[in-house]
Amino acid sequence: MSIATTLRSLAPSFHHARDHRSTTRGAVSPSSHLLTRLLGADPGLLRFHTALRSAIACVLTGVVTIGWTVHTHRSPTLAAFALLFAMVAPLFLRDATPRGWFRSLGVIYGAGSASLIAASALAAWPLVADAAFLAVLFAAMLVQACGPRALGGAMTAVVSFYLGLYLHPTFAHVFAMLGLSTIALVCVAFTGRVLVPTRPDATLRRALTAVMQRATTVLADRRADEPGAMRHLSLLNEAALAVEEQLGLLDLPGAQRLRACLIDVEVAAAQHAVDASRLDRSDVRLRVALRRLSRAGRDAVASTARAAKTGVKRPVGAALVWRDALSWLPACRATTAALIAMLIGHSVSPERWFWAVITTFVVFLGTRSRGDTIRKTGERVLGTLAGVAVSAALVGAFHGTPWLLVAAMVACVFGWAYFILTLYGQGVFFITVLVGLVYGELGFAIGPLIEMRVEEVFVGCIVSIAVAVSMMPLRTSHHVDVKVTGVLDALDEVVRACTTRVDGPGLHPLTAMRALDRRWHELRVALRPLQTQQVFAWNSRMELAVGPLFACVQAARELARETARGAAVAATDEARARLAGALALFAARSGRNSRNSDEVAARELVAAR
Repeated sequence: MSIATTLRSLAPSFHHARDHRSTTRGAVSPSSHLLTRLLGADPGLLRFHTALRSAIACVLTGVVTIGWTVHTHRSPTLAAFALLFAMVAPLFLRDATPRGWFRSLGVIYGAGSASLIAASALAAWPLVADAAFLAVLFAAMLVQACGPRALGGAMTAVVSFYLGLYLHPTFAHVFAMLGLSTIALVCVAFTGRVLVPTRPDATLRRALTAVMQRATTVLADRRADEPGAMRHLSLLNEAALAVEEQLGLLDLPGAQRLRACLIDVEVAAAQHAVDASRLDRSDVRLRVALRRLSRAGRDAVASTARAAKTGVKRPVGAALVWRDALSWLPACRATTAALIAMLIGHSVSPERWFWAVITTFVVFLGTRSRGDTIRKTGERVLGTLAGVAVSAALVGAFHGTPWLLVAAMVACVFGWAYFILTLYGQGVFFITVLVGLVYGELGFAIGPLIEMRVEEVFVGCIVSIAVAVSMMPLRTSHHVDVKVTGVLDALDEVVRACTTRVDGPGLHPLTAMRALDRRWHELRVALRPLQTQQVFAWNSRMELAVGPLFACVQAARELARETARGAAVAATDEARARLAGALALFAARSGRNSRNSDEVAARELVAAR
């Protein structure tokens, strides 16, 4: 019986789970309920620490720069660029080595400073300044896929140019702003390297904690239906991939041992979730796999800590080929939308038209299909509407209490940095509240400002949808089909790796399996617009095909595990038969006559026999 077939029959047989808390005791157990909740949403707490760095850097920068402007009776807008840099830069400082980290810091700061100077110099010629703004936006979209360093510099350049055009400072004010921004540079470096440094061993420990937590969720929830089981197992796989990101500091034997233990836990969790007839045995098997992972995790954390103390560097990855990474078509689409939004936005407000242009920029950033663009514009509208309502309420409630207002601003910076790169709607909400609080503190009438912001955001969203429909040739369904093909190709690679000797030439089965996992998660991201459209239309073929394809991934994981551990022929044959059955069911439900899937299914059936 295939995994996909058993998924449909697991729900009626589930009953209450046993007490499983002892499974996660040890070096990688959560220390509090709050930490457990945080790890559930953010494996390794990478987003949490990034947001914390951004908030602390903004506080330190604000205390010094705003304090200086108050003491010298200067305009507080002189600190705007410094605060902007302190807020944005920590999101993109992800280099493992100190040298790379400081290089990224310098690139982001240099791009922002150059953009601010150029905007201030061109502000006297509006048409030239607008054309230059479009050029900066085009360049930013062009390098969006060139790594965190390039993306951070691009985003800082776009927002800094907007700041220069909006404030149109004199050259004396520009140099004062740049002088104050050096304080932000020091605060970001101090926060990122001293106050909240990146500790690979602690990050690995927290990521392992997330794996244990999500595995015990599978152990506890025996009544989940097919979508629920798929969700639990996908979340477990996301946590396992977070652990994979931290394995660069380990030697190969240690990394391979931990990787094998992770695969064992995932296979045991899948068997426990889908096989209602053998719950007792699968329960014991999953607990044993978790204990092995706990032991391997303690050794891996110790190995990572030793590598960090002795200065062992991460292996250098493949060099980025910029020519292949440039996004020409997305840059053209975003620039066209920005030009249209600029023309319409000028007619709505000669001073606030930047909001419409910025909306088109962030909506097209990272989108790959029409449906993805439409979904992102919806999140932009909803986040803006909720944000303006909350900001209006907070400005009225905190009037006359500046410390509460500052605390709310810091909370908004933290929330924006925590959500903006993963949950766009929530990030938009926090940045909208922050903008409202800042303008309210500067003495602007909050009512007309809110009305103007909503109008400009609507202009940007409508233009983005129109440009996406007319200029984006990749339909959502076709984009999903491309990702499905990528999953099938990666599946074929896993089978190819499993047919060769583990210690022979070629890709290791576990490494190939992780490549398949990443392709599967790319497919899940591509499916989000279709899942949103289910409110209005039912895509039965896609709904029926996703479950069997996920079963193929789970069966391939079991095959890779059995092959890597050198299991008996009967065990690998059983895994091959499961994979063949899952592939056949996927082909029947999806209607795809893919050459890859057909060849893999035929090959697995022959091998199983």
